[in-house]
Amino acid sequence: MKRTITSEKSLPIVLLAILLLSSVPSLHAADEVKYIVKRGEPLAEIVIADKPARMTKLAAEELQSHVTKMSGALLPIVRERHAGKVAIFVGQSHFTDELGLATDGLKHGAFRMASGQDWLALLGPDKDFVPIEPWGRNRSPAETARVNAAWDKITGDTFWNAARDLHFRYHADLDVWDQDDAGTFNAVNEFLRGLGCRWFAPGELGEVIPRKHDIPLPAVNRTVTPDFAVRRFIYYTEHTGIGDKALWNLRLGLNHGAELLGFPQICHGMKFVIKREEMKRAHPEMYLLRNGKRDTTHKEDGVPNLLSPLLFEKQVKHARAMFDHFQEPMHNIDLVDGYGGMTADDPAWTAQLTPARGWSGSMSDQVWGYLNRVAVELYRSHPDRLVSGLAYSAYTLPPERIEQMSPNLVIIETRHRQDFWDDAMWNERRTLRSDWLKKLPSGKYITWDYSTNSRPDQAGRPVYFTRQIARDLKELKGITLGEQIEIYTHPAGKEASFGYDELAIEHLNLYLAARLYWDVNQDVEAILDDYFSSYYGSAAEAMRAFVTHAEANWMQMSMDAAKIGESLSLLAQAQSAVDPQSLPGRRITQIAAIMKPMHALQQQLSRKRETDLSYRVLETHQTDGKPMKAKPFDGKVDPAWWGTYRVAPLQPLKPNGPRSKAASRFQVLSEGSILHFGIVCEEPDMKGNS
Repeated sequence: MKRTITSEKSLPIVLLAILLLSSVPSLHAADEVKYIVKRGEPLAEIVIADKPARMTKLAAEELQSHVTKMSGALLPIVRERHAGKVAIFVGQSHFTDELGLATDGLKHGAFRMASGQDWLALLGPDKDFVPIEPWGRNRSPAETARVNAAWDKITGDTFWNAARDLHFRYHADLDVWDQDDAGTFNAVNEFLRGLGCRWFAPGELGEVIPRKHDIPLPAVNRTVTPDFAVRRFIYYTEHTGIGDKALWNLRLGLNHGAELLGFPQICHGMKFVIKREEMKRAHPEMYLLRNGKRDTTHKEDGVPNLLSPLLFEKQVKHARAMFDHFQEPMHNIDLVDGYGGMTADDPAWTAQLTPARGWSGSMSDQVWGYLNRVAVELYRSHPDRLVSGLAYSAYTLPPERIEQMSPNLVIIETRHRQDFWDDAMWNERRTLRSDWLKKLPSGKYITWDYSTNSRPDQAGRPVYFTRQIARDLKELKGITLGEQIEIYTHPAGKEASFGYDELAIEHLNLYLAARLYWDVNQDVEAILDDYFSSYYGSAAEAMRAFVTHAEANWMQMSMDAAKIGESLSLLAQAQSAVDPQSLPGRRITQIAAIMKPMHALQQQLSRKRETDLSYRVLETHQTDGKPMKAKPFDGKVDPAWWGTYRVAPLQPLKPNGPRSKAASRFQVLSEGSILHFGIVCEEPDMKGNS
């Protein structure tokens, strides 16, 4: 228990001490406070090394431009500090070395912030990425031929050079690579964030820069490390450039994770083994026999034949070359995209399938049996390197025939976090992760999420899922290496033709995830309060109401006209609360533009026609059947799974039209984001049919 003791005899001593202290000038007295900017005048300079790293230079420019936007003051960027000026040391230099400010041990974008009487240091690791030849400078046929020919000399084979597209990762307007260390840049933006700067979305419309006449020198001593090492956003149009999204990624504190994952894509790595025409001509047996032909054309890559000994040999050879020449820490050995929907002529191939496990496990033993063999072979030669595969499509579930996976294997789980509003879906994924980790000696797990609701075929619904993001990331901390989010973006140069900004809605989900990657224990409500007030001004409360409603109801807006109407009404109220020409008004207008399809959908859902019939779609848990996700992928409408509720006859196409001689019926069930359609036609004469 804390005790408080008072004594009349002690009072004069305390009073004397106070009087003595008051006679000493305080370092925090008003006239002694140091300023970076005072009354709009620059009192500091930005000091960088004589030969700064690329990211250090960009960080210094970022600090300079934002201070100017806030205060009008231009802080000079110098190599040597000048007397009488507050020094802001950006990045490592001999000045920070003399102050004993080391960045040793900081990884994955971590940084330091420290200050003294007349200085502020913002620094982190800033190693420049140096690409290893041969790598592609563009996608032209001539450049492709050049890098592949050079790769052939190294490998003695005809593999596709995965570094052909490495130029995607360089952003000429910023003069940085995605693989450059960004510790100092993160430190600068944390300092700016403390001054009220925000980057909620790409571009100037997405940023919030407060006006400040005074910027005092802060007292700070912090080392900041992220909760997740990999914090990667990838965009549909990276091959044509992502524009201001590259700078947005940096401002969000993302980390491409090349130090862990390597430089190529972390999916479908097998295509680099089988893609070349020379390989297809020389070794057709490496490709799956389908409909009487070797499939060498699927998505320009072909379909691998996992029963081919030569394919196994070639894939191991390719991965070893990636490790030895490009010094890759991890290499993806996953199947080509679309493999999960394949069929084949070979009975031995079909015999490896497990349809009784349902769609998500129907290929698990076949695919993971092969990938694990590759991993084991690579572990023998490169025990210090990793290989990765996707838990995806028809091989999402762990294999049943393998007790423990190879020690070098990393699992990348593809998922849709937005569906986790349904606790059953969230718990299903938690179980999946637990089942995988039991078989995974490496313990290395990565999640792959999607942000694709603004695709032209899907745009309209206001899909917000902030609570699901916060809940899921908090549970993933300490379990996963991090996350990649795949994001839809319009083709470069054609953005205006779509009539809407693809991140008008999605930016909030992405912004929140990026902030929580650094600290999952942040107050999410405080982050959202800051977002609404900073981004929407006088429409803050109206937009909060809109987003809150959307988060609770977006999943109903594909079929519920009333919910659509409520959402559109709330958005209209927000629009009326602000000047449409103001920054908040323009931001809300962007949301209205992407939601235009909802007006037509609302009308369509509200319109009744004489041919319309009422049919209520049930959730699978509302029936007397078993969960559909566990159903074998066999094409049968089995009542054990479908249940016996809501079985309805098919109706004539026209009112009073002739009925079919064959009895027919249908059922529709909903399970999370999936609709299951079961249609049965009882053909009376089945002779000769199979």
